[in-house]
Amino acid sequence: MKKLFIIILFIFTGLFAKAQFIDSLQHAVNTKGTFTFSFTSRNSFITNYNAYISGFAVGVTFGKKLTIGGGYNFLSSSITKKETIGSDVVTASLSFAYFSYYVQYIMNLSKHWKIYITPFCLGLGGSSYQYFFNTQDSHTVVPYEPQVEIDYNFKKWLGLYTQVGYRLMIINNPAIVQNFNSPTYSYGVLLSPFELFAAIFPRTKLAHSIEDN
Repeated sequence: MKKLFIIILFIFTGLFAKAQFIDSLQHAVNTKGTFTFSFTSRNSFITNYNAYISGFAVGVTFGKKLTIGGGYNFLSSSITKKETIGSDVVTASLSFAYFSYYVQYIMNLSKHWKIYITPFCLGLGGSSYQYFFNTQDSHTVVPYEPQVEIDYNFKKWLGLYTQVGYRLMIINNPAIVQNFNSPTYSYGVLLSPFELFAAIFPRTKLAHSIEDN
């Protein structure tokens, strides 16, 4: 897991060291930004449990090369423990949720292949155990999640993707013994509703706006 994280960091460092890379970012920022929205999901681990993270992300993309944005992420898997309260034994569910802020670089490798590199994705949220209407062991957490995504597009609006990354807890919850550091990964089908609209209705003003950006 640590090796994967180090490899990703080396990739990011190499890219940012190139003058051509910096120039392309400067040019992208000077272009008109377009709004982006996506639902997010990825698999990971918390200690030995499978931990599925769901959420959404919004941002602004400049020149089809640079996206800056944020989102909300939450644990949608059930991870529980037994708690003794007085003479009763109850089940406490792990809660893990955070807002994230990210910077993403987009590279068009060919007509069909595209890669998304996210060297900066910093979160701010909390983790706790929940039982009945009470909260236990609540604490602020700060996860850092660099990641890389590779897309193959059959059409502008349809494709496949694979994403890998790593979740490193910069600030963890000292009251919860679970290990939140973990590789993250996801894969699936890509469907862009805006590009699909442009393909079906190419003569509309919105379609021309999508094509121009």
